[in-house]
Amino acid sequence: MGNSNMPMGFTFSMSANEKAMNNFARMNEEERARVIEKARNVSSKHEMEKLIQDLGERDKFF
Repeated sequence: MGNSNMPMGFTFSMSANEKAMNNFARMNEEERARVIEKARNVSSKHEMEKLIQDLGERDKFF
């Protein structure tokens, strides 16, 4: 799955959180697809920041 399939706000926010980026990179394709779908359904900057924060703390994410 390439970066072109990811919401811009998601990639921008994730670039500021190395732990989230690393956790995302370690996910399998199905997990990444679920995260991207969640990102597509975000309706505010605050929600996106929370999604990325939770992704950085992967044990809390799933």
